[in-house]
Amino acid sequence: MEPAIRAEMTELLPRILRFARSLTRDAAAAEDLVQTAYIKAVERIDQYERGTRLDSWMFRIVQTSWIDEKRREQRRGVVISFEDAREITMPSHGHGGTDRMFLQKALGSLPEEQRAALTLVLFEGYTYREAGGILDIPHGTVMSRVARARTYLARLHDEDGTENDDEDIQRGSS
Repeated sequence: MEPAIRAEMTELLPRILRFARSLTRDAAAAEDLVQTAYIKAVERIDQYERGTRLDSWMFRIVQTSWIDEKRREQRRGVVISFEDAREITMPSHGHGGTDRMFLQKALGSLPEEQRAALTLVLFEGYTYREAGGILDIPHGTVMSRVARARTYLARLHDEDGTENDDEDIQRGSS
């Protein structure tokens, strides 16, 4: 592998890890996913087209590795511990001024498809078209997922802690 590509892959690591965390919602699982993706990238470096964006190629490998893992889990069945199940639940309505913690919980409550699109567009700075290429979906679908995610997050943020009907905030159907 060329030293320049190796250096660029190393530079990408924090961004790739952040994307993996947005998919997995678990630091250890994200690290495993990134390791798997980097192994695949090294093994398939001959498939990388010089002069194209290495970051897009790497994000796509992470995304497909995640999809592959989810499919394997579906085939063999997944057992979730009680502690993991509690972490996956909706965030509390009152975020108590801790915006970073609120955002992490709120992002974790988004459907996976919306979380991936939002992460690529808002946090990684990809255009809708680029994110669509990474996720292998039309850019209009990316726009829709990001819009639904933003609406949902805005509603959660605006909550004042009062009781609401479950129909007021429905993940992914706004």
